Amino acid sequence: MKGNDILFKDLTNDKKHKHKDFCFYGWEGIGSFAFWKYAQAYFESAEVLFDKIKESSGKNSTLDNLGITMCFLYRHFVELAIKYLYVKYVCQSEEEYKKFLGKGHNLSDLWHIIKPKLGVLKKRVGSSVNLGILEHYIMEFNRFDKDSMAMRYPIKKDLTPMNRETRLDIFNLHDKMNELYCALEGIDNDLDYQLFVDISQDKIDSFLSKYMELKEYTLKFIETMEQYESKEAVEPKNIVLPNKIVPSKNRNDIMKVYNSYNDDELILFDTLYYTGQEISLRHLKLPKNPHEAKIDAIKMCIMNMQRDHLEFGKPKNDEINIYSKNASFIVKYIRKAMSVIDWNQ
Repeated sequence: MKGNDILFKDLTNDKKHKHKDFCFYGWEGIGSFAFWKYAQAYFESAEVLFDKIKESSGKNSTLDNLGITMCFLYRHFVELAIKYLYVKYVCQSEEEYKKFLGKGHNLSDLWHIIKPKLGVLKKRVGSSVNLGILEHYIMEFNRFDKDSMAMRYPIKKDLTPMNRETRLDIFNLHDKMNELYCALEGIDNDLDYQLFVDISQDKIDSFLSKYMELKEYTLKFIETMEQYESKEAVEPKNIVLPNKIVPSKNRNDIMKVYNSYNDDELILFDTLYYTGQEISLRHLKLPKNPHEAKIDAIKMCIMNMQRDHLEFGKPKNDEINIYSKNASFIVKYIRKAMSVIDWNQ
């Protein structure tokens, strides 16, 4: 040790150390992503400690030391995760953001601020995550360590012990915390998938206008494919799965059908197919409100087009993949998408 030693050596501008191992932080910004990044950091660190505990073969000093630290890391993960959900789904202004951060560390107080909004959003997207059970886990941790102090110090300011003598089942805590992590990640994924699609109302209106313009041709296309659907039923069954090409003696005739439609029509058929598939397979969980479901279905259509670099009024590209699909699935999925979009027609 030397009097001029540097503990926190910054390699940011040191080109010689560019490829060495380092901890890179401070790039996360100030939004919700930063909270989830830090939440994951604490959770993953607890998991590393648990691996060490499993290797300890029951050695008490290892179990005690790492167990105390694991509890703190898990607890801070929960707090950061709640704050992440607030910033991402509840916060409406910078003033609200600052006010929430000033609420402190009480998990119950933080949870009950975000719970009403999460309940509304959960219902809207049809998430299967049980908020009641999620709350139970959070309240359990709040009773264990309400203000994030229980595992920081051995005593309180009045010199009384911080904790009573306890033999904590650290393996049970690990398993339950993994369930909590999955639930928090699950509700986030369910909400994020449908609520944070940056698609303007103008784009929604434009797609719907084109859809209505081409609807007559779409229905005609479905009627034609229904004829081949019945023919597929009497053909020898080789592979009959979505997204798989089934050898068909009608393939040449079907390609003539495709060639009779223009690029915009084929783009719409392809887009409706994949949107209907997302809905049928429950990858897209639609809200119960039919108008909101219609908007989400249209958003998915637009997302599918963006993903495949397709645009009405421009030549189709090789991303059009409907040619390889079975007629039965084409009919099923396009009709499914149309039934959602046409609910009020």
